[in-house]
Amino acid sequence: MRRVLLRTLFAAAAGVLACVGAGTANAQPTDLLAKVVVIGVPGLTWQDVKSSPELTALVDQSHVGSISVKSAGPHTCPVGGWLTISAGTRAWGSQLGQPCADLPAVNGGKVANWQTYIDRQAEHHTGAPLGRLGISGDRLCGFGPGAAVAVARPDGTVSNWLPDLNLPRLASPECRDSIVDAGALPLREGRPEALRRVADLVGQAKAADGWVLLVGIGQETADTHQETLVAMQLPPDNGPRWLTSDSTRRPGLIQLTDITATVLRGEAKPVDPAASAQAAPLDGTEIGFTGDVHTDAAAVIEDRLDANQRFEQPRPMLGAVAATIVGAVLLALVWFLIRRSPASRRTVVFTLLTLGGFFIAVFLAQATLWWRWPSPGLSLYAVTIGISVLSAALAQVFLKRYAFVGLALAAYLLLLVDGVLGTPLQVGSMFADGPVIGGRFYGFGNSTFATLAVGALVTAGWVAQKLIDKSRVQAALAVLAIGGAAIVVDGRPGWGTDFGGIIALTPAVLLMAWLTWRGSISFRALVGVGVAGVLAVSAVAFLDYLRPADQRSHFGAFVARLLDGDVADVLIRKLQMAVAFFNGPVGWLMLVGVVLAMLATVLPARVPSASYRSYYSSLPMIRPTLLALSTCGLVGMLLNDAGVALPAIMTGFALPLLVAHLITTEQPSTVPPVSHLVQES
Repeated sequence: MRRVLLRTLFAAAAGVLACVGAGTANAQPTDLLAKVVVIGVPGLTWQDVKSSPELTALVDQSHVGSISVKSAGPHTCPVGGWLTISAGTRAWGSQLGQPCADLPAVNGGKVANWQTYIDRQAEHHTGAPLGRLGISGDRLCGFGPGAAVAVARPDGTVSNWLPDLNLPRLASPECRDSIVDAGALPLREGRPEALRRVADLVGQAKAADGWVLLVGIGQETADTHQETLVAMQLPPDNGPRWLTSDSTRRPGLIQLTDITATVLRGEAKPVDPAASAQAAPLDGTEIGFTGDVHTDAAAVIEDRLDANQRFEQPRPMLGAVAATIVGAVLLALVWFLIRRSPASRRTVVFTLLTLGGFFIAVFLAQATLWWRWPSPGLSLYAVTIGISVLSAALAQVFLKRYAFVGLALAAYLLLLVDGVLGTPLQVGSMFADGPVIGGRFYGFGNSTFATLAVGALVTAGWVAQKLIDKSRVQAALAVLAIGGAAIVVDGRPGWGTDFGGIIALTPAVLLMAWLTWRGSISFRALVGVGVAGVLAVSAVAFLDYLRPADQRSHFGAFVARLLDGDVADVLIRKLQMAVAFFNGPVGWLMLVGVVLAMLATVLPARVPSASYRSYYSSLPMIRPTLLALSTCGLVGMLLNDAGVALPAIMTGFALPLLVAHLITTEQPSTVPPVSHLVQES
């Protein structure tokens, strides 16, 4: 039996590796014309397009979309946007906590204070190779202050640059590609006139017989309301469609670094012409188009405004929904601890299950198209709470004391299907970082992974418990099958595409399978499980690296940086993100809660709850399941940029389900309620 299980362990790992070889469907490519003209307008929104007849008229003449202008800093000021285009990776522009500064002047053929920007990248460990675009060739021209930043060489010098647009120069063969700074839009007075000038500039640039890209570059001020900005490409190829790129894999969405990749035609240029090694991989990919032809400018504009609602509302509403449900749970718990009545028991169990249902509702809410409803924020709030309550009610009605298993199974199956379909439920969900924040554009983020991990491990534990009396080998194989499916969907490029997730989930599944099979684990076997997990993840990443650069996911990109010796800044940034949670009391409270939850899984006798101690030893699969959850959370906390937030989210899903089950199965106490004791005294 040991040989059978070992072969299955390696077969599961091989299944993950085989799935990596299949790439995702690329966006329909477009043949770039001989000339690319990028017209950048900081602050250009789709509301501007709606209010400008001249820009509205361009919609049906263009491939259109929205552009994420997130740079390395917390806000994308114009200088940060232009520096990002210069580097092809996210760059840090303005000083932290300061308003957006003016663009630097050009003195003596060099961008003023250029070394300051170089030093800023080193200070914040962005790894952004400023000047990469500037050395792409002698036929790259720039017009305007922002364009000087974009086309500057690594030493800050500029050539083929003019302070203002010169149309004969733009159209000349000496300018194969051009970057044009159309200027930041006025915040109030003069904005309509500025929009007319932008539309006129686009029309003039079209005469240069090029591929004209009109894009937002950054926000006008550091404290402005952030949203995805305008992206248009003229003339359209095969009719006006939706802009996209392989870096976002979303119709109608590109990111700022795609501009650099498009001008470079997707080729990463070394920042030092004499260097033999290439620079860090480009963060973006060439811009293309996809989808059906659009012919209704008004409908397109409304679609883009709806998209902004979809991306802007989830994060504010996440806090509101969580506060509502958690508040209800706390009130119900207090009532239950005071009264211990059947009604209070039912109420607290239902609120706990509603909290569990929240981890399903954050995804299912996307199917309601809430962003198209009146008052999108309030609609999202109501829909999410409604689905949470409905999930809890259905689980209780149909599964009764096993309602917790139903919620875990529902989350597991929902995310498996969502991953296979290309994660449509992630777009605009409360658990997705979204394009405004500049996190994941596709695949599973940390919060989604945490939900999937809990769903997979709890489901695996429940199924294994049904099989363990018949055969421990069959039970262990069930764990590998259920957990392995989650690993494949979470890690496969084009599905979950989650490198950090499979690092955490793989050893947890292997440990759970071993404990299911053997009942205990030696130190040597524990080391072997850890090594097997590392080897499987490393093989997945290396196989992804072997694919063409423009088809790699986060796995292969990390290996490329590692082999190029460019991984230090990436690791430092991720460490800083993980440590940042401890800048306030919330992070420390999460850490305390996570540590206590993990200790409860390894030291059950120390837990001051007779119900938990009895439950822990009541069934063979409870210990392996809880230890696997702790292992996944611990590895994720130590090796993932989410840090303590990842196990905290896992605890937020698993703990209410566990407590609800314990209260449901607990025998009513014979001790009189506290209120009766007070009255008698």
